Amino acid sequence: MVNLNYFISALKGTPEALRIHRQGLEHQPGILNGLKHLQAVTAETATRDNADQEQPIFLLSAGWRSGSTLVQRLIMSDPRVLIWGEPFDECGMIQKMAETLVAFRPGWPPEDYFYDYHKVSSAQELSTEWIANLFPGLEELRQSHRALFTTLFAEPAQKAGAGIWGIKEVRLTIEHAFYLKWLYPNARFILLYRNPLKAYQSYCRYGRSWYDTWPDKPVFTPMAFGQHWQKLLQGYIRQAEQLGGLLLCYEDLIQDNRQLDRLENYLDIEINHNLIKKKVGSSELSTGKAWVSRLEKWLLRRAVSPLAEEMGYKW
Repeated sequence: MVNLNYFISALKGTPEALRIHRQGLEHQPGILNGLKHLQAVTAETATRDNADQEQPIFLLSAGWRSGSTLVQRLIMSDPRVLIWGEPFDECGMIQKMAETLVAFRPGWPPEDYFYDYHKVSSAQELSTEWIANLFPGLEELRQSHRALFTTLFAEPAQKAGAGIWGIKEVRLTIEHAFYLKWLYPNARFILLYRNPLKAYQSYCRYGRSWYDTWPDKPVFTPMAFGQHWQKLLQGYIRQAEQLGGLLLCYEDLIQDNRQLDRLENYLDIEINHNLIKKKVGSSELSTGKAWVSRLEKWLLRRAVSPLAEEMGYKW
């Protein structure tokens, strides 16, 4: 029996390690749960600074070819605003930054890992203590994440003369949106979506050769395109109100001028309404529609069901 236990331990790990791992998984690890734990343990000690008052604009679209560039241009018709367009898109930079929060859970990190726990007057005093794991504070962690955005996005926008900066993205889930809200509590979020078939037809004009992240997540098929649309929009719909975001339908935007008023009022900016009729850049590459086979339509419908039908999109 002892030999059998050693054999199992060698192949799978010790019983204690496996027990702790199971307990951790019971908390359903993910970005949102990691954030909840972080916010719970820092609720009393969190500090607020001027950066917390910033109101960047995050324009998140449920996939490609859904009108996000049009909305980006509309927002930037206010001279105070610069919205970066899918910056370093295939790197998955924001996604990877957000995923670093997944590990946070009850019991980790232990309280005695943090520098402030030791209550010393100088770092030298720690030389006589067990400090194999020694962490700075969680608020410093948040500020370090935000420092990347300040250096990469906010400061270049300011140099360009824009007092308000933002990012347009087509790859970010609602979990990534809550990560951005953790960094910028007063940020504003536009959550955009379009008929997935129309978006896919437009995508086909460009060769179906784009990536969620390179090289491991290509979006070369109608199934991949539809699954991406479904995953993003499902989260947007369920948690837009909790996020404090504005859910925006592309078809409504181009047909109903009141949607521009909604956008203006939510962002507290002034939009040039005439831009809604002006096509520029990639939208002028072709006036025709790409041919989409019956098989592709069927595969796409499978990928986006039942959400597409619930949103009124049928084919």
